[in-house]
Amino acid sequence: MSSSPGALVGKQTVVLIFGGRSSEHSISCATAAGVMGAIDHSRYNLITVGITRDGRFVPAADDASIWALPPGDQALPTVEFAGETVEFAFDGSREIFSTDASGVRRSLGVADVAFAVLHGPFGEDGTIQGFFELIGLPYVGNGVLASAAGIDKEFSKALFVQAGVPAVPHVVVHRHSWLADSAGVLERVRGLGGLPLFVKPARSGSSV
Repeated sequence: MSSSPGALVGKQTVVLIFGGRSSEHSISCATAAGVMGAIDHSRYNLITVGITRDGRFVPAADDASIWALPPGDQALPTVEFAGETVEFAFDGSREIFSTDASGVRRSLGVADVAFAVLHGPFGEDGTIQGFFELIGLPYVGNGVLASAAGIDKEFSKALFVQAGVPAVPHVVVHRHSWLADSAGVLERVRGLGGLPLFVKPARSGSSV
């Protein structure tokens, strides 16, 4: 973990949050590694918080080498629960606490801003942004509405077209349509004009 509260006087405190419940969990960890390696520790105090695949907030090491994508076929980085959890104050103080397996609670410090590098659902879709709004913690990035609209490619394209922003031709394939009439769906896809075609999940990262 980062230095104890009060040890870095005069510096802004950034809480870096990564991992999460989406299929892009490990990519989020790698993004966090980039932030850890790039942030100016002489100017910012960093509190690092990971979210496990099942949604637990836990302390995480401020060590880029742990979270970077490994070479070859090595296991991807994953946030694991090791008996200690992290909680955020709901009284407007922006204080962050950890509680160990024996129930001992300690302060990790008071955050000035949250920097969430969560990818996909529960991170880019307005949910974590709504959480920050609820506890009164300023955060980096878009707000709740823009995040919720932006992650949904079908909805965001509709907004672009309505606003007169150019958007490439596309076909949205819903599960029920595919199961009911896959031939009809493929015919609509052919109507786009041939290859190349890009296939993307509507509400997840394009790497999925």
